[in-house]
Parts: sequence; C-alpha cells; structure tokens
Amino acid sequence: LIPPAGFEIALETGHRFVATFLGVVIIAITFITFWQAAFFKLRKLAVISLIFVSIQGILGALTVTMVLWPPIVTLHLLGGNILFGILVYLSRVTFGVTEDNSAATAVTGKPLDGSLPFKRHLILMLAVLLIIITSGGYNSTTSSGTHCEAFPGCHEGSFVSFGMSGTDISNWSGIKGHILPRAPLEFQGRFFPEFANEWIHMLHRLTALGGGMALMVLSWVWLRNRYGYNIIGNSIILLILLEICVGIANAVFRVPAPISALHTAIAATLTGLLFFVFAGFHLKKEII
Repeated sequence: LIPPAGFEIALETGHRFVATFLGVVIIAITFITFWQAAFFKLRKLAVISLIFVSIQGILGALTVTMVLWPPIVTLHLLGGNILFGILVYLSRVTFGVTEDNSAATAVTGKPLDGSLPFKRHLILMLAVLLIIITSGGYNSTTSSGTHCEAFPGCHEGSFVSFGMSGTDISNWSGIKGHILPRAPLEFQGRFFPEFANEWIHMLHRLTALGGGMALMVLSWVWLRNRYGYNIIGNSIILLILLEICVGIANAVFRVPAPISALHTAIAATLTGLLFFVFAGFHLKKEII
C-alpha cells in the first residue's frame, strides 16, 4: 500500500492523489448543483464533468495495468485536456458576468451576431487543436520524440537541419557528465523518416506545424478581427509560437522532463482558452 522511495514513484503516487482529490471535488460540485435550486442550470455541465472524470479514472487504471499501452495513454491525455476545458467552461459560466466596457470586450468579444457560424468556427478550431494534442500524445507515449534529434530534418547533417549533439546537460539532468550523444553514423544526414518511430515523430511535427499555423490564422481572422476577442486571439497566437519553440527544444534536447512538461502545459492552456470562449458564447446566448 505504501509506495517505495523513488522520484518517479513519488510523481505517479502524487498524480493519483491529485486526480482522486479532483474527482471528489467534481462529485461535490455535482451534488451542490442538484441540492441547491439556484444552480440548476449547471447540472448538465456538472454531470458531464463527473462522467469525464470517471472515464479518466478508468483510463488511468488501464494505463497502469496495461503497462502504458500507447492508445490508452493517448486517450488519457486527450481526456485530461477535455476535462480541463470543461472545468474552465463550468467556472466561466458560474462566475462570468458580461460587462459592457471596452476592456471587457477585448476578452469577451463583440455582441453575438450570427451565433451558428461562430459556434462552428470554435468547434473547428477546437477539433484542430485536439488533433494536434492526440498526435503529440501518441508521439510521447511511443517514445518517438527521441528518435529524431535534429530539426527540421530527422537527423543531424541533413539539409538545413541542426541539433544539439555534444551538449553537456548535466545541470538539467542532474547526471554528472551527461552529454547528448550523436545519432548512429548510418542515420546521420538523413532528412526524412525511415523507421516507425521516426515516422510517428515527423508526422507529429507536420501535424503540429500545419495545425498550429492554421490556428494562428483562424485566431487572427475569426477570434480577433471578426468576433472581437482581441486579448484571447493574440494570446493563442503567442502561445502557439511559444509551443513551437518549446517543441523544437524538446526534440533537439532529447525530451527532457521540464521542457516536455512545459510543452504539455501550453497545449492544456490553449484548450482552456478555447473552452473559455465557448463559455462566453453560452453566456451571450442566454442574455439574448
């Protein structure tokens, strides 16, 4: 019952405790929405969040018992991002108040005009983001991130590609004399992937770069210029640029835990921002 000592074991055990605590909080929220009539409009959202956290618990158990099987771990990551988005949505709807001043408009957007196109645009943006997250999750769970040590090509020595082989990362890893090794000689100079893990990693790069560029354009054209979400639109653009830079660093430094965690956190933040906009749409729809 009591886990043995070890950093990785402590992380896993801590994750289980935090996840359990979150489940208890969501159960309490659901109970309150049914207990107090003032929150009856939030019952559906609360039940959805309860269903999602239950599914997450099942996926978490399967992740352990199936020894980190990539499809299950990817679903667990995707479900976690969606659950986070739902909780952001629930919080925004619960505490959000629509103001009329210009500062609030920069965040909450212009008055609702043409709700159906707006909703479709948000769904499309969210779908693109979740596809990127899914590809990243599968790349991570198959340990494919370490199979291409250069960028933009897969291996160092290829056309316009660079890497960090020979870099001493002892201060980051805590391992004395930890120097990033070069790829085997037969791999060096190869731009395109050849093996399965290389394909998974390079396809994630293609998906992330293509999807990220599309999201930046859509954030500028739709969220910022058409619907008036200036702050959120700009934030999404800046976060995607940061995510790309962090992703490159993640690859060339061979997926160190701090950079990988930051990479995941930025993706979750983007998910939360889009669900925040969804919640604002819900509030305006109720007012109208």
